[in-house]
Amino acid sequence: MAKNPYFDRYGGIKSLPDDPLNPLQRRPFKVDEDGNVIHLDSKPGAGNLPDHGRSGDLARVGILNWHELDPRLDGRSAPPIGDIVATGAQRPLAEGAKESVTITRKTIGGVDYDVISSNTYDPALSNGVTAMPNAGAIAAMNRDKRQIAVAGSGPERGTRIIRLPFHLGAKKGDGPANERNLPLADLRDEIYYSLPIIDAKPGSTATASTLNLGSPGEFPTGTVALGHAHPDTISDGMVDDWDPSHKPHPIIGDVGSLRGNDPMPMATVSEDRVGWHQLENGRLQFMYPAGTKLRPNEAKKIQERLDLQQSLFHRK
Repeated sequence: MAKNPYFDRYGGIKSLPDDPLNPLQRRPFKVDEDGNVIHLDSKPGAGNLPDHGRSGDLARVGILNWHELDPRLDGRSAPPIGDIVATGAQRPLAEGAKESVTITRKTIGGVDYDVISSNTYDPALSNGVTAMPNAGAIAAMNRDKRQIAVAGSGPERGTRIIRLPFHLGAKKGDGPANERNLPLADLRDEIYYSLPIIDAKPGSTATASTLNLGSPGEFPTGTVALGHAHPDTISDGMVDDWDPSHKPHPIIGDVGSLRGNDPMPMATVSEDRVGWHQLENGRLQFMYPAGTKLRPNEAKKIQERLDLQQSLFHRK
């Protein structure tokens, strides 16, 4: 169906900050049907994506940086906290696993979600970090999930969720400038939108499709969450891959964005569904809308991954 060139998702908003660090400089804009921000004062042929941070931030992703190693994990070296790599498992796990699935219910923005939580969580060992999506970030991902969905066999695609405040002055409830743990309420005076990562680096291993989303230090200002899509025809649904013995670099699944100093939740798009890897008080979780239809044993496989990945979030 042809796009409406006059469509404007936020027609009542007159201007958009060009640079979040320079709020006095403002530019007229509109948001098209795909959620793309279009500056109305752009020259013909200019890109339609908003500017954030340093020049080139939107396109640049770093090369894997493996020179810093975390503490040992089950006798093997855990991967460093560098570029974020997401994975979609391709091989089914052996049937007959005995792990129980721990599912609770959470409500965010009036919507109910089922939450699978790690069974190996130990508060005495946990780092205690919370990094969860709020209603605004979830809505942005749901709205634009088809921008990154992979209906065939790949490659994977990714996006960033950007928080844009309308009023950039300090206000009650503001956290530190690098705060990634989003409030679950009070979405006034801000919008969330997705920004596809056009230079993300897809790849594969013998057991998984992969996607290098880049280094957090190069993400645009305002990035609060990440998203990626598993290929529908070859992946094991929303199940990520875990292979810490993989050479040359360990595979840790879709939890890389939750590590480091600025943890961010990670969305997974699969077969028109969206789930989230997140941390709540240091406990690793996978959250999806209540009523989502899962594949046979999909929840059990996700539970198994969470139980293995939990040790990545122990205190150092």
